[in-house]
Amino acid sequence: MVNNKKIITFFLFSIFYLLNSNSVLAADLFFLPQSQTIYKGDTFIVEIRLNTGGEEVNALEANLKFPPELLEVLDISKGGSVLNLWPTEPFFSNSDGRISLMGGMPGGFKGQGMAAQITFRGKELGKAILNFKETSQALLNDGEGTQADLDFLEGTYEIIQMPEGLPKISSASHPDQNKWFNNNTLYLHWDLAEGAEYSYILSRDAQSLVDDAPDRPEGELEWMGDIKYKNLEDGIYYFFLKQKLPGENWSPKISFRAMVDATPPEKFTIEIGQDPSVFEGKYFLGFSTTDKISGIDYYEVKEGKEDFKKAEIPYLLKDQSLKSRILVRAVDKAGNEQISEIIPPKEVPSYFSLFSSLVSILFGLIIIILVIRKIRNSKLKNK
Repeated sequence: MVNNKKIITFFLFSIFYLLNSNSVLAADLFFLPQSQTIYKGDTFIVEIRLNTGGEEVNALEANLKFPPELLEVLDISKGGSVLNLWPTEPFFSNSDGRISLMGGMPGGFKGQGMAAQITFRGKELGKAILNFKETSQALLNDGEGTQADLDFLEGTYEIIQMPEGLPKISSASHPDQNKWFNNNTLYLHWDLAEGAEYSYILSRDAQSLVDDAPDRPEGELEWMGDIKYKNLEDGIYYFFLKQKLPGENWSPKISFRAMVDATPPEKFTIEIGQDPSVFEGKYFLGFSTTDKISGIDYYEVKEGKEDFKKAEIPYLLKDQSLKSRILVRAVDKAGNEQISEIIPPKEVPSYFSLFSSLVSILFGLIIIILVIRKIRNSKLKNK
């Protein structure tokens, strides 16, 4: 591993003077949707969103709490996040209701964007409130590590009992509502009740309303109870359905979520490095990419005629003679792949010349961590 202790010591001197600026600017940290009604046992997605209020920020730390007796976190996704540098993976604890994430935006970000998506399951009946902790913070991209004034908006989610007798929606193409699929054709099915009428809508909005006008399949749709939507763009879709039995009022709406990602991860390059402080001076690989929709799930490396195997970054090369053709495969959460190749050169450049860009990223991450920790410690001392 890189000698982080030396790097941190070096950068403490270079950025210490940046940590004394007063906070003068504003931003908002909020949830989307900010309120929703969920049936007990169902899952739903909440986005953590940042509105910079017209300013430019380059780092965000979000710490939030939720009622663990009412909600359970199933997943935190970084796909599509405005944060593209992650010092650590997002953390959650279902035992004490905590979620934490920290990330950076080299070059800065201005506007409104998503930081992460959280998948919850409604465990018990009640009103669940999500709150950001006071330790949440954003840093301005002003070259001085200025902490932005940050307004927090809470989210409220009502968990209710599902009424009896409602249809159950299933999908042969997207069977698990909590997983991404690379199939952009969506098949939906529900059993028809005798004499019933149905109203439905497919939407990207989790809060869409369904009217009380009976629908009939049209165009690419097939027939009531078995519906097909073709050529869907990447993203999260919600199918809402209401049922009207003879002589009765329209039922409450039920929903089915389908997550579509048919696009591979971004193209990337592979680099070979060697440094005394990394793997005892042995040759290793550096690589990284992003996925704008579902997020990167894992990487695999193939050396020569060997099979692909899962790999961490940096990756210690098995063939230290550098005679093998190397492939790296990035796989997103929908199973899409992007493969890059490198044929080792006869001479490998020194670590510091070859990895100048990677080192800069590492330094940037260290600066973000140090700035956030310094501000947090200052807050604690002033209490």
